[in-house]
Amino acid sequence: MNGFMVGYMSDAINFDISDIQIHNPEYKVDFDIKYHIQDGKAKAEEIANWEGVKASTTRTIVNGMIASSRKASGIQIRGIDLVNEAKVTRLDSIISEGEYFDGIKRNPVIIGEKLARELKVKVRSKVVLTFNDGNGDITAAAFRIVGIVKSSNRKINGGYAFVKQSDLFKILEIGQEVHEIAILKEDLTDENMLLSKYMEKYPGDLAETWREIAPELAFMQDMYGNVLFILLAIIMTALAFGIVNTMLMAVLERMREIGMLMAIGMSKARVFVMVMVETIYLSIIGAPIGLFVGYLIVGYYANKGVDLTEYSEGLEAFGYASILYPYLEPDVYWIVTIGVIITAIIGAIYPAWKAIKLNPVEALHKI
Repeated sequence: MNGFMVGYMSDAINFDISDIQIHNPEYKVDFDIKYHIQDGKAKAEEIANWEGVKASTTRTIVNGMIASSRKASGIQIRGIDLVNEAKVTRLDSIISEGEYFDGIKRNPVIIGEKLARELKVKVRSKVVLTFNDGNGDITAAAFRIVGIVKSSNRKINGGYAFVKQSDLFKILEIGQEVHEIAILKEDLTDENMLLSKYMEKYPGDLAETWREIAPELAFMQDMYGNVLFILLAIIMTALAFGIVNTMLMAVLERMREIGMLMAIGMSKARVFVMVMVETIYLSIIGAPIGLFVGYLIVGYYANKGVDLTEYSEGLEAFGYASILYPYLEPDVYWIVTIGVIITAIIGAIYPAWKAIKLNPVEALHKI
């Protein structure tokens, strides 16, 4: 479950949203192309040199239609900076067919695999993009498919058409204005720090982290975290019953021995501690072995992946990849270790209480 969640979020952030996005505040209201970022390209170049920023890119965005000879579909047309887009979203790494804007000189376009299936097109097929230009007039232009991308992200797979920013500038007639700046941070950098720095310098723009851009992802992260702890609680409850069963059997099988110990003077407190210590020893020995085996299995499949291609159609419908890479935070192993020890102690209380309730005389006569 954690692997599904991490993979889904990783694809959405790394290949689409990025860590931080900058917009004109008015643009987020009705997505009108006239609301561009003032000096957007200069700001993106400046941000790329900030400490903690890995890369930044600009996008010119317009909503429109894409049509083939078979079918038409509504999409978002993204005019991208080819070099910087590849640095921020690694769009070039998910090309399944064709090339990353190489091989077609005039009006090349990249679309998703799902959209290509719907339009019944392939690499080098001709499509027509229709949208409103900077003057509000409906315009259309012919493009040729240079590449097809494959991603578990539904927007990339079926909702975007990527074109050269320079080509879109000419058709839109809005100069070199951009509507979005996407920022990719370094791994150990806090995005809120970068956000604050940008807002201090450019208070007129709207800067948002991925949590604000895609609140459903933040909700999913919190929800899955809670679900994992609920599952952990269920497993620990089952473990507690297993420990109660094991230690209760150990007590019942040694009733004569325990009765003899109590008859020669062992206090109930020591009998209680004896059963508890035995349980703790079992957990101290068993838990590290189980955790180590679990760590090896998770580590192996985290690198190799679990092939679920037989269910790829259903998984992709929900935005999941067909190859699952299990993932656990290192803290989870400590949480499980502490949970096992606490559960073992709680689970041993009833068998230990049962032991001290034995009558020594009756216990000595047990077969």
